Amino acid sequence: MATINQMGIPGVGQGILQPKLKNRWRVTFSGMGADGSSSQPLSTQVVTIARPSLSFEEQELHRYNSRAYIAGKYQWEPMQIGIEDDVTGSAAKVINDQISKQQFLIGAEGPFLGAAPEGSIYKFAAKLEMLDGQEQSIERWVCQGCFIQACDWTDLDFSDSAIVMINLTIRFDHAFQELGGYNAGNGVALGGAGE
Repeated sequence: MATINQMGIPGVGQGILQPKLKNRWRVTFSGMGADGSSSQPLSTQVVTIARPSLSFEEQELHRYNSRAYIAGKYQWEPMQIGIEDDVTGSAAKVINDQISKQQFLIGAEGPFLGAAPEGSIYKFAAKLEMLDGQEQSIERWVCQGCFIQACDWTDLDFSDSAIVMINLTIRFDHAFQELGGYNAGNGVALGGAGE
């Protein structure tokens, strides 16, 4: 009988590594919302998220009868987040508070259409962690300089009993990735849930 260690690709190697699973992750926010300290209701309601995506501008170099290409400036693509709109409105409140920090649009109080004088006042950070199933982080993305670029409160329909979603597009300035040195016997280098 074949075992996982007997499988592989000739000339490449033996064995199959456990893949990361799409449903083992968590996202937390820092500096988001009214006081910037409590965005936990939003974190618990997030159900879909895209990992960061990076692209480079292409610069073309012409020489005699040939051409070559080099990488130009990089750009982080906006991140998509899907949030369940809960009956208490706790997730929506964090989003509204954040939008108001960026520019006052929703609500009856405050400087109507007033914009923040600088980005550091309203920008926040997001930390996306992939987990191993035992609350150990095996991959971490930290996105810095985030703001809500677009907010879609989605539609309603009398004939549909599906969950109401809020879809956010998050634009950010920079991201970095940390990979855990996973070892089945010793856990991972990134630390656990208490970190």
